[in-house]
Amino acid sequence: MPVKPFAQGKSRLGPWAGAARRDIARAVFLDTMDAILHTPQVCRLIVVTADPEAHALAAGAGAEGIREASAGGLNAAARLGAAAAAGHGAGARTDPVAVVAADLPALKPRELASVLAEASRHPRAVLADHRGHGSTVLTAQDPSFLLPGFEGASRARHAATGAYEIAHSGVPGARLDIDVPGDLALAAALGLGTHTAAVQANLPQ
Repeated sequence: MPVKPFAQGKSRLGPWAGAARRDIARAVFLDTMDAILHTPQVCRLIVVTADPEAHALAAGAGAEGIREASAGGLNAAARLGAAAAAGHGAGARTDPVAVVAADLPALKPRELASVLAEASRHPRAVLADHRGHGSTVLTAQDPSFLLPGFEGASRARHAATGAYEIAHSGVPGARLDIDVPGDLALAAALGLGTHTAAVQANLPQ
């Protein structure tokens, strides 16, 4: 899971949330991490970040942290995490890898489990976000062929490089990444994780 430094994350929420923007970035990360760690198919969670606080929170939750020397973007972080996952294989066996966005506060373990189950039938797979423009999950059976192309029109970019698009309609929390204030309201309707719910209670309505 690539994680931007909390001070840099959720920049489009700034005009609305003000100083609480950092708190939102931290809370959605914690709730996403919690959902991933409670997904049965996930045997390891690797958090890649240049943020010392995010690194410490990951370690405290039982995830593995890789600290970037500087924030190099989501794709560089995804490649770094995939390389770490590939290096952990036993003998000739290579475990599948999934990159999950760090801002899915309504994600449920059962949703991620469903996405990973469908993805396991394809060499590479992608889950589009709720707008149909970006991507929230990218998987590869072989980590060396992950080919991350996040940010911007990543749904089309991943499809163009051969990723199968997961057309599962029953995983709204897995698709709902947080970019603008309205996204947080949509996530609240699905059921926020405890950290984001606590922050949202003190935000402008």
